[in-house]
Amino acid sequence: MLKWVEIDLRVLAGNVRAVKRTLKPGVSFMAVVKADGYGHGAAAVGKTALANGADRLGVLTADEGAALRREFPEAAIHLLAPSLPEEAALIIKNGLVPTADSTGFIKALDRAAKRPAPYHLEVDLGLGRWGIKPEEAASFLAKVLEFRKARPGGVSAHLAYRPAQNMTEAEEKLSAFSGLAGRLRALVPGLAAHAANSAILCDFPRWQLDMVRVGNLLYGIYPTDVYKKKTQGPPLPGLGRPWQFYARIISVRHVKKGESLGYASEFTAPRAMRLATIPAGYSDGLTMEPAENKIRITSGFRYWGIINGKKAFFTGRTGIAHTLLDVTDIPEARPGIPVALHVRRTAANANIPRIYRK
Repeated sequence: MLKWVEIDLRVLAGNVRAVKRTLKPGVSFMAVVKADGYGHGAAAVGKTALANGADRLGVLTADEGAALRREFPEAAIHLLAPSLPEEAALIIKNGLVPTADSTGFIKALDRAAKRPAPYHLEVDLGLGRWGIKPEEAASFLAKVLEFRKARPGGVSAHLAYRPAQNMTEAEEKLSAFSGLAGRLRALVPGLAAHAANSAILCDFPRWQLDMVRVGNLLYGIYPTDVYKKKTQGPPLPGLGRPWQFYARIISVRHVKKGESLGYASEFTAPRAMRLATIPAGYSDGLTMEPAENKIRITSGFRYWGIINGKKAFFTGRTGIAHTLLDVTDIPEARPGIPVALHVRRTAANANIPRIYRK
C-alpha cells in the first residue's frame, strides 16, 4: 500500500472519556461527527463515542443523519443546521432531531409527523449564519406551540467566539443566553439549553448548561490555549491525535547544486541535495502552496513530512499526485519508507484507504 490513513480508535476512546470526565452531573454529551467524523469516519467515531460516554451524536444535515441512522438504529441523532421544509419527511422517517429557526420548517415537520417530533430552536447570538434573534425568541416560541406534533425540546446557540480575542463578549452572551433559556422554560418546562462547543467547554466550563456539543476535542484538536496559558497545562490532559496520513517513498535521487527541477524548471537546488518522491499531492489534500524560490524579506513557511521523527521539507511545488521531499540529512530515507504527512482531515481524499487500530 503506497498511501493510507491510520485511525487509532483507542486514542479516540481515551479522548471521549477525557471529555466525559469534565462534565458536570446531568450534562448530556453530544459527540459531533459531521463531515464524516471530521474525516475519521462517522460510523467508527460514533460507535467509539457512544461506547465511551457520549449520549448522542451530532451531524449537520438531514442526509448525514439518515446515513448515520442506518448504523445506529437507536441513538439520538441531532442536526446542527436548519433543514428545508422538503426534508421534513426524511427527518421524520429517520427519527432525527432537527434544528429549527422558521415557522415554515416547523409546520412541515408537524405535517410529516405521526407522533410527537422534537426539534431544537436556534438563537442567533451574533454568528449570523442562522437562528432567531434573542429578542424575538419568546414570541416565536409562543407562536409555534400551536403545532401539536412538532414540539420544541431544546434551545441552542453557536457563539462567534474566537479564543482569547472576545472572551468578555462571549461571557456576556453566554450569561444572556442562559437567562433567555430560563424565560423560555416558562413556556416549555424542561426545555434543554446548549451553547458549549469544544472552545466554550475549555474556556467557559461553567456554561455547560444542559448539554455540550464536542467535536474538535474528540479528535485531539485543542481549539484554544487560553486555559493552558492560565494554568500551564491543557484543560483535558492526555488528549491524543488518532489520525495520521502516510505515504511511502517511491524514489530517491541525488541532484547537484544549481540543477533545476519541476515544470518550467521552477525549482533550483541551492546545494547538492538528496530528494525523495512520494505518491501524494494536492488531490490527496496536501497543500498547493509552492515553495518560493525568490528573494524575500522573511524566511516564509515551509511544509514538511516526518521520517523517523525528522522533518523532510517539501521541495518545489506539490503536484496533483506527487511531492518531492528534501531527505539530504535523512540517510535512512529510501524507497518503501513511510512518511507521515500533515493533511487537513476533512480535506483528505475519501478514496485513501482508512486503517482502524482497535
